[in-house]
Amino acid sequence: MKSGISLLNFDGTLQKQTLLRRYPVEWIDFSDLRGCRGYCASDSLCKIQKRLRSRKHRRVTLIGNGNYHYVTYVLLSEIRQPFSLVLFDHHTDLAPEGEIPILSCGSWVSHALRTLPLLNRVVIVGASAPGSRQAAGMPGNVTVISEQEVRRMSAAEIERAIRAAVPDQPIYISVDKDVLNRDNAATDWDQGSMTLRQLLDAIRELKRTRPLAGADVCGELPLSPVDLLSGEQVRHLKKNELANKAIVDVLLAG
Repeated sequence: MKSGISLLNFDGTLQKQTLLRRYPVEWIDFSDLRGCRGYCASDSLCKIQKRLRSRKHRRVTLIGNGNYHYVTYVLLSEIRQPFSLVLFDHHTDLAPEGEIPILSCGSWVSHALRTLPLLNRVVIVGASAPGSRQAAGMPGNVTVISEQEVRRMSAAEIERAIRAAVPDQPIYISVDKDVLNRDNAATDWDQGSMTLRQLLDAIRELKRTRPLAGADVCGELPLSPVDLLSGEQVRHLKKNELANKAIVDVLLAG
């Protein structure tokens, strides 16, 4: 039987993507939660952790809109061996947490580095950041392969740069589709210039050289019922659906 996927329902963005139903699918509903868009209140976080703990399909999780990318932190916290995070994202998500730490879509990587002792290294690919592998001000265990660098690199070169930055240990892959150009994805955040082919080939090469501890995908475009009457918005939906299917196929292969 084919490996399955977990689909998280925060705001209905994945429910409209019928191609995802071709896999064995497990839906986990969070639509009743409050205080969880962009940032996560402590009571909502406890509920998210509890509901995710009981899921059957743990290899690939689709989160939904990028405002819920902090859920990756919860998924990482379940890993019970040393690992590295490979994050494909147009943003570093390394914002300072502040005096009272609140888990958010902009700070979850900082939170993970501070609280998860088994997370050894983070490599962020495609971020709009200075073109330096170890940018000024970055934590010592974070490497950024910037959008500017990715534009000049083949998928094989991207994979080699990632492999050089992480130990020979399992990796967790997290993809925010805002790393992709607008021909390949549509999000409600500013987007990068990586092509879907670059992303797929890089993931394929990474899986060949490192064990996969898990993976997730986010970056859906929220659409209201009125939006679905717009041909342009429906095309955006289809674009994201096709990108998700291609990414999931590569992650589940083998």
